[in-house]
Amino acid sequence: MVKAGKQGAGRGGVIVLDVVVTIAEFKNQLKSQGYAASTIEGYSKNLDLFRRYLEERHINDIRRVNHQFILDYQEKVMSESIAMESKALKIRPLKRLFEYLVETHRLLINPTEGIVETCRRSRKIGPVLILEEVKRLLDQPNLSLRTHIRDRAIMEALYSTGIRLDELLSLEVYHVDLKDKVLYIRKGKGKKQRVVPLGKNAIKYLKEYLAKIRPWHARKNPRQRRLFLNHSGLAMTSANVQYLIRKYRIDAGINKTVSPHTLRRTCATHLLQNGADIRYIQKLLGHKHLKTTQAYTKVMPVEVKNTHDKTHPGKDL
Repeated sequence: MVKAGKQGAGRGGVIVLDVVVTIAEFKNQLKSQGYAASTIEGYSKNLDLFRRYLEERHINDIRRVNHQFILDYQEKVMSESIAMESKALKIRPLKRLFEYLVETHRLLINPTEGIVETCRRSRKIGPVLILEEVKRLLDQPNLSLRTHIRDRAIMEALYSTGIRLDELLSLEVYHVDLKDKVLYIRKGKGKKQRVVPLGKNAIKYLKEYLAKIRPWHARKNPRQRRLFLNHSGLAMTSANVQYLIRKYRIDAGINKTVSPHTLRRTCATHLLQNGADIRYIQKLLGHKHLKTTQAYTKVMPVEVKNTHDKTHPGKDL
């Protein structure tokens, strides 16, 4: 066998796919393909867990990993006291790694073939805000403060368009077209581009932010082209956005977990409730498969029932 960190021929001239080198190469491949930083971070973390699992079993050649080995690893993951989605996130990077190795002709057989991450039917859909909660959340920023006008613009954009957090953070100034009332998503998931419409409230606050707030923040860093900046002129980070939404959620007295993805889910659900075609929502959200979008239909009946129970005039008869 070759030493860890090197790739080449082992005993008898057999090519060895060193685990450490192969996983590092795959991580670099993800970067070159334009995967979101958060996705790469998650994949890296879980691939490193798998690497340590291999090391404990003295396996440094990835060609020694067969289907039964993956099944054993999956059984270990499934026995952990974590959410089903967290278990899926530990298996998914392995499937992508071995798919990559087959596609690049390093392996003939994919040992993860037929492995199911989790039963998607049993996956719980995260919380969705009702309209009244959305209004309370959006009303929290103090519009006499520059950063709060920016925060309102961020939340309005997330709710109006349903874009992902990484897509929001990748937006540059010229990606906003207030005349045509759209955002150009140049760095969507899987390097896909799309155009999403902006609602009138999102346009209102983005216009104010671009005219009055961003120039003030950008004076310290005039070359920065990212749309949303902090008070130092640096591009906003995912931690910044998650923090401000959490803060306003608490201020609004909302007892649900609220994140940027909650606003994405809420946008889709409200469109469904108001009769939008699911294929339109699929294009808006940038989903590759319609079944991904259809997961939101699991939320809609519950939200409609809750609204009916609270507002139907016959409830007090």
